[in-house]
Amino acid sequence: MADTVTISVKLFATLKRYLPAGNMDGITLTLPEGATVQDVVDALKIPRDHAGMLVAGDTYVEVSTPLTDGLQLSIFPPLAGGTCG
Repeated sequence: MADTVTISVKLFATLKRYLPAGNMDGITLTLPEGATVQDVVDALKIPRDHAGMLVAGDTYVEVSTPLTDGLQLSIFPPLAGGTCG
């Protein structure tokens, strides 16, 4: 059994600034087994209120969701709504 999980992370829109220099398409992270989506947000130093929509593959996830090896996590900033005329 592995002691770590390795995932790929993509950040969108204004969150791309939290990627290390030269990694605008996303990065691979290795975290301890048992880590959660919140640990990814914290590792990338994204303010917690800036991680608005979290998607693993094609499923919405919560910050408490445990990571699994090979997971593809996408993080979007909060989406602002508008009014219809």
